[in-house]
Amino acid sequence: MHHGSVTVLALPGMSLNGTIFPDFGLPTLVAKLSDVVATGPGMTPYLAYLDQLTRVAQWQDASTRIVVGHSFGGMLALAWLLARPDQARAVTGLVLVSTAPGPMFAAVRLRVLRMAGWELRVGVRPLLPFWNSGIVTRAMHRLMNRGHLATRPVDFRALPQHDDIRVGIAGWRATPWAARRAFRSAMEGFDVRSRLGELGMPAIVLHGGRDCYFPLETARQLAGGLGARLRVIGEAGHVLPLTHGDAVAQAVDDLASGA
Repeated sequence: MHHGSVTVLALPGMSLNGTIFPDFGLPTLVAKLSDVVATGPGMTPYLAYLDQLTRVAQWQDASTRIVVGHSFGGMLALAWLLARPDQARAVTGLVLVSTAPGPMFAAVRLRVLRMAGWELRVGVRPLLPFWNSGIVTRAMHRLMNRGHLATRPVDFRALPQHDDIRVGIAGWRATPWAARRAFRSAMEGFDVRSRLGELGMPAIVLHGGRDCYFPLETARQLAGGLGARLRVIGEAGHVLPLTHGDAVAQAVDDLASGA
């Protein structure tokens, strides 16, 4: 049972949008992170965006504030709360889904094979300088959009299949190439592993047992650093909020009710 007014701040992953989240049944501020195009490395433009987004009565007047971050959105949540101690003190609970507390592209281990509980994963960090060049980013965008740089919004709930790779490709198609490049640049230098203990609010970490990008050890490290509860959804992948939204909604409800 909720006491007082509750507001959720939902931060989607890189190249995704609010349609990956379930209906929390609560007033919700949904970040549109693809609208932020940073011109250099670091999270500063995204932090400023969140400052502006939460400068509204719905957030300011709430007695219970829950932040939900997925993937890059979870990394942004950590960076924002560590950079804004006043917000960290005001936040009642934190739900992090498919999130890494350290350098994302060092943490990503792309799963290429899974058999009888055994996985083969490969790192992507050596490819980043090439992948994030302007020429390659634009070329990939044109390739996936039939030669065009224009984009159009996507409702991820309406996709016929919700596996990690197809959802990721749909997100790339729907996100301006400059915004995609800005996401990657923002993650350069991100590493809050040594500072997780500074965040004292109750937290729940959710992770999919079939996450195509982050191995389970990433979630264990995050939960351990935060002193958070770790909930592993065995059949879920990286886009857990889309495929197993009930688990995310339950985590929000548990934190909002103090369970």
